[in-house]
Amino acid sequence: AATTLTAAQSGMTFVLALTAGFAVTLPTPVAGLHYKFYIQIAPVTTSYTIVGTPMSAIVRSSVGGDADSIVDNSAVNIEFDGDASLIGDSAEVWSNGTGWFGLAFCNADAGILVN
Repeated sequence: AATTLTAAQSGMTFVLALTAGFAVTLPTPVAGLHYKFYIQIAPVTTSYTIVGTPMSAIVRSSVGGDADSIVDNSAVNIEFDGDASLIGDSAEVWSNGTGWFGLAFCNADAGILVN
């Protein structure tokens, strides 16, 4: 379900496993915080969204499909799209103390959006 992560949860891997997606909000950036997200059940009706403010840079790479890698230095969200995300898609975020950096992999073109 929708949640806001804490610094105490840093280093954890979160398995996303609901067909109705939800939002996960990152805490205030603190150097060294990091989290991983992995899709176990693909969202069907709505997306899973990782919300971070500010998000310093996000890199999205498609490991299937034909999308090129995307680097977005102004995005604040990583979205596992409800229409295209697949089991196994993943993202990792970490903080330098000022903002959040993200790296995401998807198995289908546009399975992960950065916005």
